[in-house]
Amino acid sequence: MLLFLDTEYTGLGQEAPRLISLALVAEDGSREWYAELAEGWTVDDCAEFVKREVLPHLTGPRLTLAEARASLRDWMASAPRRCVAACDAARDFQFLLELLGECPDNLEPTRFDLAPLIDTNAYHRAVENYHVTYDRPWHHALYDARSYRLGWLASQSDHMRRASR
Repeated sequence: MLLFLDTEYTGLGQEAPRLISLALVAEDGSREWYAELAEGWTVDDCAEFVKREVLPHLTGPRLTLAEARASLRDWMASAPRRCVAACDAARDFQFLLELLGECPDNLEPTRFDLAPLIDTNAYHRAVENYHVTYDRPWHHALYDARSYRLGWLASQSDHMRRASR
């Protein structure tokens, strides 16, 4: 099962960016996990873009690192026996592994890269439609992970349609 992953963190290009929030959305849409970290970063750590585009949209819950790790491990323990994180950036996957502390047995140690889909029409339209239709801001880990799932489903549907011709 794919788990669509997105994170928000203190800024691109930083030597040691810090995780602010992380979300996972199951391929079938039946399960989601989202948390914001209440520690490990400050507003002063954030790039101007993050202050402007990410921080105003945080919705909670805010968890300590220990609480987030325990909650995420429990969530992963109840996931199917084979999961693959799907994300468009290696940094997101690194943050997931760091938050988990260790890779659980049911999570593949490598990610499914969504980046090649970003410029495809079906994926791009579905991602944009999610944000517009549901009036969900960009740069919110949960909303972006949900949109990635819809983009992937649209791209798979488009691929199947093309293959059947």
